[in-house]
Amino acid sequence: MSNPNKTCFFPEPVDSASFGCSVVVNNKYLAVGDPGASKVIIYISDDSSKWVRTREIIPPANLDLSEHSSIFGYGLNLDGDILTISAHTKNPSNNIASAHLPRIAKIQAKYSGWRYSINLKTETTVKLIKRLMERQADLVRFNLLRDGKIEQFVLPDMGEASFGSDIALHNNLLLVGSPSYTEPGGAWLFDLKRLEEKPTKIVPENIDFATVNFGQTVAISEQFAAVGHGGRLWAYPAYPNTGDPLTFTKTLIRNLRNGSTKVIDSFGELSLSGNILAVMRPGSFYHEQKPLLEVFRLDENATPHLITKRTNVSSAWVQNGFLVFVKHLSDTKFFQVCIKPLP
Repeated sequence: MSNPNKTCFFPEPVDSASFGCSVVVNNKYLAVGDPGASKVIIYISDDSSKWVRTREIIPPANLDLSEHSSIFGYGLNLDGDILTISAHTKNPSNNIASAHLPRIAKIQAKYSGWRYSINLKTETTVKLIKRLMERQADLVRFNLLRDGKIEQFVLPDMGEASFGSDIALHNNLLLVGSPSYTEPGGAWLFDLKRLEEKPTKIVPENIDFATVNFGQTVAISEQFAAVGHGGRLWAYPAYPNTGDPLTFTKTLIRNLRNGSTKVIDSFGELSLSGNILAVMRPGSFYHEQKPLLEVFRLDENATPHLITKRTNVSSAWVQNGFLVFVKHLSDTKFFQVCIKPLP
């Protein structure tokens, strides 16, 4: 795919090496998270369709960065003029020395999660809002950004411990990933206008090997749903002697209108924009696994047709008619963010 309309954004001296950690875009705004500098940078498309850096969104004054080591500027979500921003704040009041806690639980206990919103058209400061997910007994409260406001939906966790590991929302369709380390995983599809109806479980069929971790990443559009494995190496078959379970390193694609389903060998973080699917396989710290971006056009049979393949990107996804990718700048510790309209 040629790049005549590609636009790239470079960090400025006031930005940190985490510029581009999170990015969201629509036809009006581009928001680039920079948690290392605890800010989000806003670009606006002007009348000539050029993107102009206009402002920075910073944490509220009562978030004491020096005392609590806040990480502000990741987990971005954009709907029209409304932007939501996630933050982690170190919580010294939590005792993380309990020997019985697994390592990941100790790490999570160190931080308190926060979420903020701002209307980019009218507001100048962020306001605190509810977290994206809140667990209570066998229920999960989802506080979803839809139609310019936060709406809460209370759903059963389907008796699955990892329910909600990833979610994707399109209009009234909510796809909830639910991987498992001990049994086949998958995803649950809810119609938010018909919550009295039983959700649909999306799982691979006629697969004769392990599906462990399937459901770590999900994506949805009006017509298609995709479910897969995120591609991280800690449970990747390249390590057969570590005792880690095999993973279902494939992606399932389903046409929601006619039920056509395909399973492909590609795996990694998933995103959908209309009938365009992006699969971003992450690289590993020690380079055993190289990053790989594959972008497909899906037909009515859910068959993917490759239109782009790149190995020189760190992360990438499709959103609102754009391909977004983040590249490492040679001989520096910094990254650039590039966007290109989808064909």
